[in-house]
Amino acid sequence: MMLRTLSSMLAAIFNRPDAASPKIACFHCGELVRQKRAVPVVFDGVCRDVCCHGCAAILSTVEQLGQTEAYLARKQQLERPDA
Repeated sequence: MMLRTLSSMLAAIFNRPDAASPKIACFHCGELVRQKRAVPVVFDGVCRDVCCHGCAAILSTVEQLGQTEAYLARKQQLERPDA
């Protein structure tokens, strides 16, 4: 009985919608992530939110390889399908 009550309480805590934390798009891949769970990373001198440490690592690698301008140009091109 006690285990069932505890289980129900945990389900209520972890399954509740969190209206205080809206979803935002990952700067790198576009995946939606709760703002409070986003990973902040500085890319091109600006703090960007990404969905995971993998996306953060990709942005860090792009900067280390000196490909920031090419990355941003390609990203802008992909965001405008009419171009």
